[in-house]
Amino acid sequence: MGLIHHLNPLKCKIIGVLEFKIEAPLSISTGGAEARRAFIRIPGDEGFLIPSSTWKGVFRSISERIAKSMEFKDKLADLAVKSFEEDLKASYRVNKEFCSEVLNVLRGNRSTVIPYSKEELIEIAEQSGFTLEEIGEIMEKGFNTRDNLYRLSESILAFHCPIGRLYGNQLLAGKLRFLDTILRTSDGTKLHERTSVAIDRYSGKVRERAFFILESIIGERVWLRIIADNLTPRANDSRLFALTLRAIKELGLSLGARKSAGMGLLTLSDETSYWYIVDLESDKEGIKIANPFKYAEKKSMEEFLKWLHG
Repeated sequence: MGLIHHLNPLKCKIIGVLEFKIEAPLSISTGGAEARRAFIRIPGDEGFLIPSSTWKGVFRSISERIAKSMEFKDKLADLAVKSFEEDLKASYRVNKEFCSEVLNVLRGNRSTVIPYSKEELIEIAEQSGFTLEEIGEIMEKGFNTRDNLYRLSESILAFHCPIGRLYGNQLLAGKLRFLDTILRTSDGTKLHERTSVAIDRYSGKVRERAFFILESIIGERVWLRIIADNLTPRANDSRLFALTLRAIKELGLSLGARKSAGMGLLTLSDETSYWYIVDLESDKEGIKIANPFKYAEKKSMEEFLKWLHG
């Protein structure tokens, strides 16, 4: 019961090795308004870098759009996605009606939305960082402790949000971890430069003194490695991740700068992309986790999507 079953204990670890074909020049630049917008490099001229944060950002953006169109039997998951807001950080817009449901359960009543007893909800509140004194104050004063009641209500939604469970939010660490991608010239990656000018979005005209050089790379392929913890078939977050991968498989992925100009288009090569599933509960001697590429259960992209859907 409670948050302890999100990532602890760790029951399953999955490693994804995805190959993308570079269809258009790719630019992951460090610059903003500089004259030269250089591609991120490894110190010592060891190659080019696509940071894990860049991968995570584009995957998360796709998942957020898909989640908004999904149907969830779990009422809290459905409400969490509808309440989800992405500004400077992920947050959940809670209303007075939902706060009333939380308060009623804390006072020993039943709810058609919240599937917890009073004792279970108190446990979740404690694991969300609330003290017993704060919980008692919420139960006694209700909306007169507006901040604490609203904060607890938001924490409950955050715990049930499929987006947050995959990528993390203010309460949970994400189940997905994206690794940096390193591209080397020895693998056929080439640096490409193109000159351009900035356009004023309001007037549609060329902005004065806005000439710049954009560095991009061209090559045949790029690899992405993803580590996923505790994904469970048929779970809401697993279904969302499956639909995200399906969309990327069918539509491709736009990464980096100048996407509106057609740059950064990647297509997934599902024939050469694989997932390795390690059941840690059965891996008593640690052989599979020590060498998952040899001993773990290997699945193709299509097999993995079916596994996620259960």
